Amino acid sequence: MKPDLENSRSFAMTLAHRAVRDVRRDGFRQLRNYVDMCALLAQRPDLKRFFDHAQTVLQRTDSLYYKLINNLVAQVNEDAICTAGINLGFDAIISCASNNRKQNGETRSWLNVGFCSAPELDDAIIQAEAGSSYAWVLYADEDLTPKTVAMLQSHTHSVFFVLFDAQKFNEATMERVAGCNNVITLLCLHEPEITTEACRAANAMRSKQMFYGFLVEMGRADAAQAVNTDWLDVLAQYGLFCVYTRKPDMDQRTADAMYRQIVHSRIGSVAVPVLLLDWEHDIKYLNRMITPKTELGQCIPEGKTFPLNFD
Repeated sequence: MKPDLENSRSFAMTLAHRAVRDVRRDGFRQLRNYVDMCALLAQRPDLKRFFDHAQTVLQRTDSLYYKLINNLVAQVNEDAICTAGINLGFDAIISCASNNRKQNGETRSWLNVGFCSAPELDDAIIQAEAGSSYAWVLYADEDLTPKTVAMLQSHTHSVFFVLFDAQKFNEATMERVAGCNNVITLLCLHEPEITTEACRAANAMRSKQMFYGFLVEMGRADAAQAVNTDWLDVLAQYGLFCVYTRKPDMDQRTADAMYRQIVHSRIGSVAVPVLLLDWEHDIKYLNRMITPKTELGQCIPEGKTFPLNFD
């Protein structure tokens, strides 16, 4: 990373730590002040639009984001919040977008997917970082070894969303991941119902002040449950956010309708108790924001299929 970007990143990290402490001490007045400052400093039109929208959202006292941030700073370790946040916001999005604008329209990748067990993963991460690509979604198809966790931790500018099947997320794995501040754990559920194993894993991670959430596969018949109040109330007891991904049987029309409900849950007048994200639609939105031409970086061993859609 160039010295000017490194200096900007260091300043952003310092500001992030100060913001977390200020929000803990003085509530959301400080949060609005930071958003106002970012809106003033933003130079790119898309960043200005983002912070202008954030200002509008935070004018509402019933905004979902007030409760979300309050829970975040109360439940998650400060270093994990700041490290994951800066790695995602500054490195994976801002730095990557800045670099992509200098590539004369060449197709670039800002997001990568892979398997934790892939022997070439470390080399793939190094290559991605050389191209200013710092975000990864990894599937833990096997138990994470101490060597793999140490390798992820060594890539201090990258952020890793690691998918775990809840029944395979054991205490030993949790202890290894707990000290890795650039890893955000996603517990995978195959339908909108929290299993006993997922509850146990979520409670254990919360006790460790880890940064985690859920990834829920939604079929066509499940789409109506996406913003169901009872389901979201249960979900909110165990996590801060949930990412929905669609199963093969969900047609595009149903997927689009579900996404509209998800967006409304984030900006509508009725606050929901948990932040909802849509894997397919929200990733496409970020693709358009970061670079007009994009492809997904991959580190997938031959013969294996990644469990998320990325068409």
